[in-house]
Amino acid sequence: MNILFLVYHALADYSGISKKILSQADGLRRGGHNVYLCTLHFEPDGTQQRICGDSLLRSFGKGFFASAARRMSYSDIIGFVRTNDIDMVYVRYDINADPFTVSLVRRLKKMGVKVAVEIPTWPYDGEFKGQSLKLKFWFWLDRLFRMRFFRYVDRVVTYTQSDVIFGCRTLRISNGIDFDKVQQVSGQSPKDPLRLLSVANIHLWHGLDRLIAGMAAHKEVPSELHIVGDGLPEIIDSYRNQALQAGIGDRVRILGPMSGDSLDREFEWANLAVGSLGRHRSGINDIKTLKNREYAARGLAFFYSENDSDFDSAPYVMKVPADESPVDIGSLKSFLDSQVMSAAMIRASVTRLSWENQMRKVIEGMDF
Repeated sequence: MNILFLVYHALADYSGISKKILSQADGLRRGGHNVYLCTLHFEPDGTQQRICGDSLLRSFGKGFFASAARRMSYSDIIGFVRTNDIDMVYVRYDINADPFTVSLVRRLKKMGVKVAVEIPTWPYDGEFKGQSLKLKFWFWLDRLFRMRFFRYVDRVVTYTQSDVIFGCRTLRISNGIDFDKVQQVSGQSPKDPLRLLSVANIHLWHGLDRLIAGMAAHKEVPSELHIVGDGLPEIIDSYRNQALQAGIGDRVRILGPMSGDSLDREFEWANLAVGSLGRHRSGINDIKTLKNREYAARGLAFFYSENDSDFDSAPYVMKVPADESPVDIGSLKSFLDSQVMSAAMIRASVTRLSWENQMRKVIEGMDF
């Protein structure tokens, strides 16, 4: 089968989302399909391009008008679909329903092409609280056009238990793991002190302020926190200031985005990984995040506050309350001290979550 995997943004080496997209495409290829990954690309001089597979599909130029053109014109994608006999378009939804994306999926539907749209987070309305006016504008536009957009979609791919989203039947999968690209830790780090590692593209719902507050309230428990990732500068600065004001600035390190060997070293250093601690802030109770799966594939125990049906009962996972209370650092230490599963055992427990297995569910559910 010929599949076009459509992404509305550029990819970055350090981004967990980018790694996920590449792994999803590889999972489809391992299933025997011919996959063209279509993304944006930005040249050093600011030139904006659309890339499909190994080919430059279109160059939009630079500046405002180039940005407008890439948001408003998708004729190049229609031409690529027709020329390459594409059977299915798999779209990573960017909360970007508008007259132009509606036109795109409507034309694909008329051509007889199957369309699957992945909504990474659902429901997503709460994620726009406190965002910039620019992002709120795109969200407002999406609310105007999303029902019309999904009228032309065959299936919505979701990581929730929802049967229908925006009037469209869903395919329920889990976020997956590319075991070839996620290195298992070589052994267990010492359990003292508590070495906490958070890897995330940081937003309000990661809730690391709750963890820093817990560290400040329980200074008698030796603990250190490393925060790896990019994100909203004002939130990252608030974490730094919170730690300094609490007198634990030397125990909280904000390291920025990492990949490759430097990221591997952070996982070797850690003995307990940090999942999301504030999903309730955006109105989400059930979710299957990438970070939980990477932690398990690495072979680390971890904790979080949401519901994740793949891990809620796992012996190497601790659930903390989904509220605004400081995280109980003493309980984390007791949980870590009780762990008996090796890194290899934790990793082996999630082999069912390979991207090949998860993307196979998508193909089987498309009714070809």
